[in-house]
Amino acid sequence: MKPIYAEKIVVAIKHDNCIKWYILDKDFCFLDYSKLEEAYRKKGYEITSNDDFRFGIKIVNESTCIHFLNNIEECQAATVELRRMLMDEISYNERLAYNPSILIDFENRVLISHYAEPESFEDYVPDGWEGKYQNFEMYIPKNQRYWIDENGRSLIGE
Repeated sequence: MKPIYAEKIVVAIKHDNCIKWYILDKDFCFLDYSKLEEAYRKKGYEITSNDDFRFGIKIVNESTCIHFLNNIEECQAATVELRRMLMDEISYNERLAYNPSILIDFENRVLISHYAEPESFEDYVPDGWEGKYQNFEMYIPKNQRYWIDENGRSLIGE
């Protein structure tokens, strides 16, 4: 599986004091579907919920994280694998899909989005969680920054 811009995004998940990378359908990153559905209803849309969509998990939080993580295990990508895949991409547009988009921190109950498109993942976090929109590179250990080369330059490009 590889990232696809605005569809399958690169997500960092922190759990048990460890950060792992995943390539996930972007819709998996709205942690509280109840809040998302309510927002759509307020805009006049009729929402029919399908709880099977995300393994039967309506709200991804510290109580449901193990079930969620077990179900997305096949979506995990090692840092070295992401770097190799990124370096194999020829076009700038294809490399853009490798931008790290979201950090989900189960330990501190925080979701940080740096998603480039106008999706407000940070607005749909579980009660007791904090949602932010900001660059989260500083929270990623340097040896896990697959998008940075040994000289500190971005492999994605400008």
